[in-house]
Amino acid sequence: VSTAPVSRNTPVGGLDDREDPTEPVEPEPVGVELVVALPDRPGVLPAVAGVLALHRLTVRSAELRSIRPADQGTALLLEWRVAAEFGSLPRAERLRADLIRALDGSLDITARLAEREAAYRRPRRRALQAPPPRVGVAPLGSRLATVIEVRAQDAPGLLYRIGRALEDRGVRVRSAHVSTLGSNAVDAFYVTGPDGGPLPTPEASALAREVERALGR
Repeated sequence: VSTAPVSRNTPVGGLDDREDPTEPVEPEPVGVELVVALPDRPGVLPAVAGVLALHRLTVRSAELRSIRPADQGTALLLEWRVAAEFGSLPRAERLRADLIRALDGSLDITARLAEREAAYRRPRRRALQAPPPRVGVAPLGSRLATVIEVRAQDAPGLLYRIGRALEDRGVRVRSAHVSTLGSNAVDAFYVTGPDGGPLPTPEASALAREVERALGR
């Protein structure tokens, strides 16, 4: 995992694939750990999630949290457990390069994922229809943030769509806990409003409905 300063504009990332033969080797379905650190800014979560989806990496679990290195402002630390859908894992340098392009707008993740999704759905027309996504507000989640809970069928680009929906509503994701159990994704996102505090109840409910609509399209 890279130890470069997180205050740089360039994302810091690394794949921990445990190549040291003295360390225990996890089964391939469990995946490897991917760590990304970069300055806190809007669009980080959907950008990282979108790049992972473009590289056909399945997210097994993920954690996002804000950190404050000494005299370096606020940074985001994202720790992902990912596995390759097909073939081998991409190199960390390639992921970093695509993440930079996603953040500066030169990589159109939405269009690329739309092509992927169209191809993904075609062979599955006769498959059983997945249950609709469910999005709600945790009533006793946190005193410092609003907790949005998402339960949905796992699919390519799911986290990207969730992240985009949250960003489009103008909230900040302060932390997140993501897990995939079989074909089901169970996620919790701790979000705050422009004032840095929890959302008022009506706004929180509207946000949950908007995320649910975005996932149901």
